[in-house]
Amino acid sequence: MEHDLGFDLAEALEREGISREDFKALRHPPIEGVPATITDKQLACFLDACDKNIDETRKVLKIYYEARKNGPELFNNRDPQSAAIQQCLQNQDYFPLPTTPSGYSVVFHRLKNSRSSNYHFDEAIKTYFMTIDSCLYNQGPRPGIIFLFDMKNVGLMHLTRINISSVRKFFHYLQDGLPAKLKAIHVMNVVSFFDKILYIIKPFIHAEILKMLYLHTPNENMESFYEEWIPRSGLPSDLGGDLKSIDELHQDHLKEFEKQRPYILAEERQRNPDATVIEESTDRMMKSLSID
Repeated sequence: MEHDLGFDLAEALEREGISREDFKALRHPPIEGVPATITDKQLACFLDACDKNIDETRKVLKIYYEARKNGPELFNNRDPQSAAIQQCLQNQDYFPLPTTPSGYSVVFHRLKNSRSSNYHFDEAIKTYFMTIDSCLYNQGPRPGIIFLFDMKNVGLMHLTRINISSVRKFFHYLQDGLPAKLKAIHVMNVVSFFDKILYIIKPFIHAEILKMLYLHTPNENMESFYEEWIPRSGLPSDLGGDLKSIDELHQDHLKEFEKQRPYILAEERQRNPDATVIEESTDRMMKSLSID
C-alpha cells in the first residue's frame, strides 16, 4: 500500500512495547472520519503517542482526521513537486535529524533568507507538517519528538505574513491531534521581539506546552542543551554540531521528499478518496532540485 509508512513495524512494536491486539480495539468499532484503510503502522504511531491508552488513541485519531479535513489549506495539495511547495523548499530549510540518545525524533526548521516576501505562511506550515510526516515515515513511533527552530533570519516583517486562523489550526493539530508525543520546542537564535510573537500565538497554546518552550539566545552557552537534549553528534555544524551544514542536510532531505512522494500523494488520497489529488510533473521536481 502506497499510503503506508516506511519504518519496520516489527522492530517498532518491540522497541516501544506496542501490542498488535491493540490494533483490533482501534479498528472495532470504526471511528467516524478515520479511513477504513488505515494501516497498522499508522495506528502504531498514534498508540505510542497516547501511551497505549485505547480510548485516548481513538480520540486523537478522530481529532487528527478532523483537523486535516477542516484545514485543507494546510493539509491538501501536498505534492512536493508543486510550485508552491517548491517555493517553500527553496526559501526555507526543513529536515528531520537523527534520533537522540533518549530515542526522541527531532524536526528542524529555519528560513534560508530574511526576505519576508519569500515567506508564505500557510504553505510554510503545510511543508512543516509534511516534514513531520516524513520523520514518522522513516523513524516510526518514538518516546517523543522535539521541534527545533532557528530564528536567525526572522525579521519583524515576517509577522505581517502570519494568518491567525492558520495559527489556531497549527496549534490545535500539534497539541491535540499529532501522532507523536511532543517533548520540547527549542528556539535557537531567539529574536529580541519574540515577545510580540508570543503575544500572537499564546492564546492558542496550552499551558503544558508553554512549559516545553525553551528559548536560546545567539551567545548562550549550549553545553547543557547538548547534554540534556540533543548532543553535538545530532546537530548541524551551524549549531555547533558534528553533522553536515544546514544547507547540506536540507538538500539531502529534498531527495527524501522525492522518494516519499508516492506515499505523500497516496496518504492524501486515503483521506480524500473522492477528491482529485493534483500531481506535478517529475520534470518540475528535478529542475527545482537543481536550484541551489
